Amino acid sequence: MALDEHPNVFRFEARLWVSPAPREEALEQLRAQRAWDKENARLQRWWVSLAIGAAVGTAGVLAVGSSANLDPTLYLLLLPVGFGGGAIIGALINKRFNAPDAQHASLPARPTTAPLTLIPSRVAKAAPEHASAAELIEWSNRGFVG
Repeated sequence: MALDEHPNVFRFEARLWVSPAPREEALEQLRAQRAWDKENARLQRWWVSLAIGAAVGTAGVLAVGSSANLDPTLYLLLLPVGFGGGAIIGALINKRFNAPDAQHASLPARPTTAPLTLIPSRVAKAAPEHASAAELIEWSNRGFVG
């Protein structure tokens, strides 16, 4: 593609990106940010709390239904309610335990990047070699060249 040689366009994770910053600088910033995310981002344990909450909610509905000698059809129909209610309660408990900030105060600041725009394949195919970074960004946001 003609855009592979553009000074503001770079390929990252098999996609073309454009930035007002020079290619090497923008790519370095993006790699630093992704490395920080991989190393320092809060542990993404929300799925664990949802799963535990859903299992507890479902088990609670089964326990109440069988101990109250309810018709099995009734409490089997209530299982999705227990699942959903348990998942919501698990998420609320998880939110309560996690810090409200996106990162803990002791972590280093997350690296920033210059504004990046993903170039759609149809724009990459149709864009001329001499297009400026501003034109590529505009065309990428619109989704077509023209």
